Amino acid sequence: MKNTAALLLLGLSACCGSRNAVTPADMAAERTRPLMVYSTRQDVHDKVPVGLSDDKQHIISYPQPKDLMLEGKLRLPTKLAKGYWLDNKGIGLNTGFLKMTYAEYAALPAAPSVADLEAALLDRDPLESLCDCGTRGTMADPVKAIGDMLKSGGLRQGCKVLK
Repeated sequence: MKNTAALLLLGLSACCGSRNAVTPADMAAERTRPLMVYSTRQDVHDKVPVGLSDDKQHIISYPQPKDLMLEGKLRLPTKLAKGYWLDNKGIGLNTGFLKMTYAEYAALPAAPSVADLEAALLDRDPLESLCDCGTRGTMADPVKAIGDMLKSGGLRQGCKVLK
């Protein structure tokens, strides 16, 4: 009887629970997300990142407007020390930035066409530096740990330098 009641409660919570509830799968995925730390030639922290081809001439990946939100908040990068940012969306070596801000893009009903996105590119080669600091599960408090590395000048020793 206890097992039946427990299964019933589990089933009800699974089908009727909040859509914003964090599941064990969400937590596991969060721990495996990369810790990418970067600096840019100009301030683009609020601009939408897109993936570019190796020659940086064409957009090969871009977010859907709803992808820029997490639990009702914009997934802007986290400001660190010395002009560095902790990525919260998906920065890589072939990242470019659109002229559109996260807020403008997230308000769209659907993503623009690739041609419109390419016309809206602000910078095709914005990164001054890019470091891979592992995954989020490797640090209890990534913002503090990476901030400490930046303050001591040890970012390039503690993380893999990609650019």
